[in-house]
Amino acid sequence: MRFVRLLLAAVLGVYLLAAVLYAIPVVSGALDRGMAVTFDRADPAVIADYRNGLSPQQRQSYYHVSQGSEILPWILLTAVDVADPGSSKPFVENLSRFGLLPDPGRDDGLPVGLTVATNPFTFGMDFVGVNCAACHVGELRHNGRTVRVDGAPNMFNLQLFYSQAVDAMLATTSDRGKLWNALKRLGRQDWARYGIGAPFIRPATLVYYGANVLLHRDRLDARLELIDVIRVAKEQRDAEHPTSGFGRLDAFDGTRNFLFTRLRKADAGGNFEVNRANLVRLDAAVKFPPLWSRKAAPPEPVEAYRDQPGRFPAVWGFKDYDWVEWTIDTNTVMERNFTETLGAGASVVLDPGRTNSLFDSSIPMANMHALEWLAYYIDPPRWPEAAFGAIRPELAATGGAIFRRSCAGCHEYGSDQRTPAGLIRLRGMHPEEVGTDPVAALRISCPVPDTGALSIPPRSYSADESRLLRDCAGVTAGTAFQGASFARTVQAAVDGIKQKAYAAAGIDAAQRRVMEDLDRRETVVWRDTLLDTKAPYGPYAARPIYGIWAAAPFLHNGSVPTLYDLLLPPERRPKIFALGTRQYDPVRLGFVVETSCGQQDCLVDTTRTGDGNGGHLWGTDLSEPDRMALLEFLKTY
Repeated sequence: MRFVRLLLAAVLGVYLLAAVLYAIPVVSGALDRGMAVTFDRADPAVIADYRNGLSPQQRQSYYHVSQGSEILPWILLTAVDVADPGSSKPFVENLSRFGLLPDPGRDDGLPVGLTVATNPFTFGMDFVGVNCAACHVGELRHNGRTVRVDGAPNMFNLQLFYSQAVDAMLATTSDRGKLWNALKRLGRQDWARYGIGAPFIRPATLVYYGANVLLHRDRLDARLELIDVIRVAKEQRDAEHPTSGFGRLDAFDGTRNFLFTRLRKADAGGNFEVNRANLVRLDAAVKFPPLWSRKAAPPEPVEAYRDQPGRFPAVWGFKDYDWVEWTIDTNTVMERNFTETLGAGASVVLDPGRTNSLFDSSIPMANMHALEWLAYYIDPPRWPEAAFGAIRPELAATGGAIFRRSCAGCHEYGSDQRTPAGLIRLRGMHPEEVGTDPVAALRISCPVPDTGALSIPPRSYSADESRLLRDCAGVTAGTAFQGASFARTVQAAVDGIKQKAYAAAGIDAAQRRVMEDLDRRETVVWRDTLLDTKAPYGPYAARPIYGIWAAAPFLHNGSVPTLYDLLLPPERRPKIFALGTRQYDPVRLGFVVETSCGQQDCLVDTTRTGDGNGGHLWGTDLSEPDRMALLEFLKTY
């Protein structure tokens, strides 16, 4: 009994000491006006009522619903300085430098696409993450006017944002000046939240968080493993290749690194080490695709379908594609979303020694389904004449005839291109047929060198296939071999995570069937598209291009800044251009071509691996008048 009293006295003494010590930065921060943080605010020049499908309430959900990718404590991120030595600038000021857009619907300054939420891997704390809106809400600017378009590709640099956020947190631990600034900002926040009780409440919350950490060691280990992988990937990126830049991301290889570098054998034991055998270079960037669909005329107003999965009217867009991803390697919308979320920083237990919690993840299944369906309500944007000028109808009519003659054969789909279940049979092409950069298709087909404890049936690779995959780890060109295919490995890993998420959310088999659209898709399929000779088409699809004027840059890897340039022979297309400025060219339909910029990683160099701008020769033989007529028509499409 005496021991218990002594222990309680010691705990109380430590708590009171912490309260006294924390009172100093609380008071200092409250008094120091220089510690106030100023968030970006929406530009008044934005055409605020320019909407393309989402209601205001739906838009707020689409902008901020968590998909489980929360990676850093929000309260700390809003307190730390940028990592630059000697700078006391708060990290969260001017988040537009990463391409994040301010949300006019929020008073707290949280940008579009950032989420602040708790999940089982945040131990009771609010963490910050990203959701699909960070990459799929765009903004275009011209002559002082700005148009924001839901579903459009955004000029967001995800790698740079996470990299500099982690650097800022680490710099705070090693720089006394930055640590003191962070404590004062934290104190100022706590004073605003708790008032005079802040010094007593904050230490208590830290005890609560610490207890959660101790009770969930498996989740702590999973988060620490993720941090290790991020650190190694960052070292590799800094040494070998810059970030993908603004508006583009090597998303699938990033997911591959986050998942497969954590695989190990069931009896591995000891401390976790990143499985470097599975680490791949991030040199296959793709652009953020537009997320919108043209609705077929419904028998009743579209509003009647809102929030009623299964009753949405027929569309000609990504909801109905028979295959998804840029490299059309899977038919599953839910697992596509899982891989995107895992690549954005979701936490998952992959230690095979933790049999009870293996495949537990931070991914909230209901939110994933809600975000998917919210995107289905987004319509192709209409040309904003008030901002970009009037359309010339006669020239557009001439361009329409050119479109039907030169473009519609690939990019328009009629009812005869639907499967019996109603899916659109995308026209897919091999790289040699379309002529565009092949690296994304090649990388997605690389075998996985080490599958750890996952039981993956081996695939036989021919000598010809080994020549095609000669740049993949462990492959010798011209030599047949057996290995673990990417498609089989990712399907096994993601299915395990998905099934755990379904169980955690209490979602039954009937609900799962709706969420995965299995009445139309029948079963989940992954494939190594470049090697799948049984399939009727290759890895690059000619998608419907409604609203294409708002979807710059172009080609799957974003290597062409304007539609005008895409209609030129490849040798006449820009070789180096900047992304991230948002300045729109309403004549050429795309971003103003600039060859220099003041931001990190903003240049696209089409001579680099994965960034080639060749191919897509259709329309490149048009005369200049016909080219301009076609562009005028595309403003109406």
